[in-house]
Amino acid sequence: MNAIIHDHILSTIRTPQSMASISTQPTTTESRVARKRRATRERIIREAERLMRSRPVEDITIGDITDAADVGHGTFYLHFKSKYEVLIPITRDMAERWDQVIQATTSDTEDPAEVVGLSTRHMGRAVIADPLWRWMLKHSGMPIDDIRNAIGRFAARDFGRGLTSGRFQIADLSTANSFMVGGFVSCLLASSDSADTDGAIDNMAELLLRTLGVEVDEASRIAHQPLPPLATSNGELP
Repeated sequence: MNAIIHDHILSTIRTPQSMASISTQPTTTESRVARKRRATRERIIREAERLMRSRPVEDITIGDITDAADVGHGTFYLHFKSKYEVLIPITRDMAERWDQVIQATTSDTEDPAEVVGLSTRHMGRAVIADPLWRWMLKHSGMPIDDIRNAIGRFAARDFGRGLTSGRFQIADLSTANSFMVGGFVSCLLASSDSADTDGAIDNMAELLLRTLGVEVDEASRIAHQPLPPLATSNGELP
């Protein structure tokens, strides 16, 4: 494998050990101004999500958000360019919570293809089931990179492991990544309007695995096998 590609793949892989070492590194003490700024941003996000889950997103104005968060318009624009941009951290946070649940669910699965297939199917179902995610995909007009940042690169670790182990065969990593991200978003949009949403998501997972070089019959088996129940610590999903 090309050394540059190898280094890029390794940079996407986060193991529990590496994450633990990161979390224990000493951090610079946050200034009072920075803490206040962060708290204000978090309050805007929290109140925006509460409003967006209470009525149609298109009916909510920036004034509604600033009133609920008790901040001025100028303060809002210090953090976000539009009300739609607030959706990015909202959905990214949801994606991270789902990713933790999916990781716990697939922790005993060794085959990267199996893990990517299960992750794609579970995450696809989570996106379509959530009205904010669904609205963002259909109506926000966000560039594909923003949507990718919002949903999260939930399969990066296992995608990377599959490449470094030789389980996945990709000739051009950059092109394949753009193709898969664009395809994931487009297929989610199509599946949301499908009479068989779950079936459409499973077909998407099969196509993704075939793009990664998994044989047709095996990709079909992985993508259409029964989904295991999600592992949760308290019985509640994100």
